[in-house]
Amino acid sequence: MEFSAENLDWIGKSGQRLDEFARCLPSPPQLEMTVFGSAPLQLFIEPSFISEDIDLFGSEATTAFLEQFVAENKWNKGETDLYIQVCDPLAFKSTIDWRGRAIEVERHGHLLVFVHPWDVLVSKLQRLEEKDLNAFRLVVGKTGHPTEDEFARHLQLAVDLYRPKFDEESARGDMMMNTRILWQTLWGRDIDVRARIIRPALERAEREYRVADPMLKTRLANLRLPNATG
Repeated sequence: MEFSAENLDWIGKSGQRLDEFARCLPSPPQLEMTVFGSAPLQLFIEPSFISEDIDLFGSEATTAFLEQFVAENKWNKGETDLYIQVCDPLAFKSTIDWRGRAIEVERHGHLLVFVHPWDVLVSKLQRLEEKDLNAFRLVVGKTGHPTEDEFARHLQLAVDLYRPKFDEESARGDMMMNTRILWQTLWGRDIDVRARIIRPALERAEREYRVADPMLKTRLANLRLPNATG
């Protein structure tokens, strides 16, 4: 299934709300907003796959404006049955190259950037509640993709999500455990996360470093700190 601007369904509930949102925003200047969460799945795959909110973020410079704009139009939680959640750009975590797959569309003078469904799934894997599992079932059931091998390779692009968290980070889901649960749920088998995702990702990165600078290890080995007393 192709994911492109031409495939977006603006007729469904989320499409109509986003269209209304973009139409009401003052223009110029053109604002760029990234739509993630369940909304891209609704607009690309199944309009009836409705969440209670639409998650989006702009730049750090426009966050306060967007929050105020949503409040003025009474699109906050508790004020409408499909509210708009303006998030911090740091709230969305997915593959390192998700932006390159995102689908851009101009709407009423503004640029909406829709996260690719596979990258939406990566972000949902970090929590993996039942509604997140339903998102996986929807995408795989409707499109036949990603397959087990495709998603294992895709997750290699999100290997940093498997690293230990900082002490200051709030509790999030266990990526190792969530990945195993996902494999058992979708494909009926266990997965060795280190063998199929983590190790291949690190090996790919190491190969890239060697190609970029074959003398890197030698130069680092010969590196000497300046004499502190000199």
